[in-house]
Amino acid sequence: MNILAVGAHPDDIEYNVGGTLLKYRKQGHSIFIALTTSGNTGSNVMTDTKLIGETREREMLKAAEIYDAKVRFLRNDDERLLDTNETRTQVLDAMRWANPDIIFTHSPKDESPDHWMTSHLVRAMVLSLPGINQQASEKPCDKHVSVFTWEPTFGVNNLPEAHVDISDEFDAKYAAIQNHESQKAYMDVFGSKLGEDMRIFNAFRGLQYGCRYAECFSGFRIHGYMPDFRLLP
Repeated sequence: MNILAVGAHPDDIEYNVGGTLLKYRKQGHSIFIALTTSGNTGSNVMTDTKLIGETREREMLKAAEIYDAKVRFLRNDDERLLDTNETRTQVLDAMRWANPDIIFTHSPKDESPDHWMTSHLVRAMVLSLPGINQQASEKPCDKHVSVFTWEPTFGVNNLPEAHVDISDEFDAKYAAIQNHESQKAYMDVFGSKLGEDMRIFNAFRGLQYGCRYAECFSGFRIHGYMPDFRLLP
């Protein structure tokens, strides 16, 4: 299968769905990553937005090697992502590029503007995929596309519909997030280490579900087009 993760910023993938992507990769599936922005304002050390974006893209490509993933950067401005014809077309093109069986993206409950908008754009454009809307295809399509949203950045999804045991994948997930070196200065402000908050939260979810580490998701259903969904095969 083709697995697509659509995030707003380069490190969003590692934090939220990294372990699950690694599990899919172990099973032989293909991983695709699309980012609506390059996180070009995401630094408390650098001020040049062009340099920040280039730096974070390089970090993402390095992290993506752990998943053996193909990456596409849509390069909208960080903190200025809007719902326009251009951004909708970008997201749809990225989804067609990946030809996904399963899509992961941000929660519609996420309070971060770029995260929420990315989720909105993905959910708005999935109806243009043949695997969800048969009218979007010129020929019969027996492919079914499932859409999952990961947990909000701020706060906890109290009722996740599915969990994935990432105990065996967590070390590689942790190694992937360490490639985002430009973000380490942010964690220094809080007296923490990059990835430690991720470790704590994944361990919390693991405790709930009887494993060491877990990631949680909710399915996005579209009435009349997608009556059910699947996570791991």
